[in-house]
Amino acid sequence: MKIISCENSENPPVFIWGEDPTHGETTQQLFEKVKTLTAKPFAIVSFDITDWNGQLSPWEAPAVFGNNKFSGKGKSTLQYLEEEIVPKVRESFSESKIYLAGYSLAGLFSLWGLYQSVLFDGAVCCSSSLWFENWDTFALSHDIKKSVDIYMSLGKQESNTRNIIMAKVGERTNQQKSLLEKNPLIKNLIFEWNEGGHFSDPLLRTAKGIAAILNI
Repeated sequence: MKIISCENSENPPVFIWGEDPTHGETTQQLFEKVKTLTAKPFAIVSFDITDWNGQLSPWEAPAVFGNNKFSGKGKSTLQYLEEEIVPKVRESFSESKIYLAGYSLAGLFSLWGLYQSVLFDGAVCCSSSLWFENWDTFALSHDIKKSVDIYMSLGKQESNTRNIIMAKVGERTNQQKSLLEKNPLIKNLIFEWNEGGHFSDPLLRTAKGIAAILNI
């Protein structure tokens, strides 16, 4: 676990971010990008993700490319955040609002976490993998646990893929947006279209989401 926070800030909003070590030190990079977008104080708390498809998938699902299926260990990851990370955050920031933040499958996990837990005040869900098997039926049959703020974004070209499963992401994202707009538990819903496809500057897109929540 790593905590990076703005200086001289007491109980700033905290964003929990999963860092994949194979992508380098992304937490510090993300922190610096957010600082260029807003003057509001904030903190980023990171935890390691060593099995992306496993740790972040809410339930088991077949692979959509290659042989790396989704093993559905998201419940264990969420339990770890609730029982280990959040209490440690509270030791440093006793009254802070705590948000989940993620990109791609981590964006899906962040949104799913709001359906499972009352410990989070919202989520930043960027280019989320809402094409995930049975997510559409899950979202229709479950509800957010408490009043929250949510930021969502998607690249304009993300649906333009030859993978017929992933090509559903635009339709699924619009469906999710409509559901949240009708939900009285959503205090603020911010949705943004970005230029480009799925791999167009994930850190900047996530930083934009964090800044948007900070500027509410």
